[in-house]
Amino acid sequence: MYSTPDREILHGYSVVRVSLDDDGDHTVPVGVVAWDTGNEWYRWRWLEKDEKVRGVDGTSRKLMRIARNQIQRWADARKVPYEPAPVEPTRARFWKAVSEILSTAVRLDPPKAMDPMDEPEAEIESLFEAVVQPPQSRRARVQRIDSAISQALGELADHIPSRPRVAAFGGVTEQVRRGVETDRGILLVDGVNLAVSTARKEADALVSRFLRIKNAYRNRPVQIIVGYAASPDGVNGEAHMCDWIREQLTEQVFDMSAEHAEFKKATTDAWTALKGDAPGSAFAADGRWRTSDWLIGLIWSWVRGLSFPSRSGRPPRPPESRVLRAGPP
Repeated sequence: MYSTPDREILHGYSVVRVSLDDDGDHTVPVGVVAWDTGNEWYRWRWLEKDEKVRGVDGTSRKLMRIARNQIQRWADARKVPYEPAPVEPTRARFWKAVSEILSTAVRLDPPKAMDPMDEPEAEIESLFEAVVQPPQSRRARVQRIDSAISQALGELADHIPSRPRVAAFGGVTEQVRRGVETDRGILLVDGVNLAVSTARKEADALVSRFLRIKNAYRNRPVQIIVGYAASPDGVNGEAHMCDWIREQLTEQVFDMSAEHAEFKKATTDAWTALKGDAPGSAFAADGRWRTSDWLIGLIWSWVRGLSFPSRSGRPPRPPESRVLRAGPP
C-alpha cells in the first residue's frame, strides 16, 4: 500500500484535517506533522484547547484527541495497520500509511516534500501558523516576534534598547521594536510574522510605519533592519511580501530562522559602525576613554551638558551613544 515516490521524501510534512460534514466534502486543517529521515526526528503540532478555528466544535476536538492518541501508539510501536513490516515515524512511509487509514472524520494528507528544518521546534510552529492559521491576540503576535528578534540578536540585544519611540511624519512618534541613536546616525531593528493569516496586513503596516519614520529623518542616516518569521517552504505565500519590504524600506530583510546568523551580523555591523568603534570614537576597545581624546570628551561634556569626564573610568553615558526616547513596554 506504499508507493515508491513517497520513499524519496526525506524531509516532509502532512496536514491533519477534520471533516465538518457527514460527506467529508468540507474539511479544515487542525494540525501538522513534519519529519526528517536523515536526522531521525518527527514533530507535530495540533490545535490546542485555547485555540479556535471556525467550525471545530467539542465533538471534533474529541475525535482529534482519539486520532492523536492512536497515531502516538503507532509511532511508539513502529507499526501501522496493514503495513507488513515495522516502519519508523521519521520516514514518509509511516505517514503515508497513516494517511490511508485516517480518511473519515479526522484525515491526514499524503506526505509533501519540503526543505530541511534547521530549527524544528520553531519551524513546526511557523508551519502550523501558516497552514491552520488560528486567530491570535495582538499580545501573542507581538511576543512571538519580540522573542524571535531577541534570540537572533543574542547578547547584542542588551545594547539595542527595546520599544523606543522615534519621530515620524506630521510631528507624531512611532514605536519600534528596537532602536538606538548616535551622532553617526540611527539604527532601527524590527520584525514581522509572515507565517500568519494576517501577514499581508502586518507587512503593509510595517512598511507604512517606517516610511513615516524615514520622512522625519530625511537629513539623517537611518539604517533599518527587518527580521521576519517565515512559513516553511513559503507555504503561506509570503515571498512577494518580503520583496515589497525590500523594495520600499531596506535590502536588510532576513528570515530569522534560516538566516539568523546573517540577521545578527548585519545588526552587529550596523551597531559597531554607530557606537563609535569606527574612526573618530573617543572610546577604546575596552570602553574606557582614550587619553589622547580626553579633550574631545571634555568638549562634548560642555556642549551636551553631560558630567565632566574622568580620565580613569567610563562616563555615565557616552556622548556619542544615546538611546531614543523609550516608550511603554
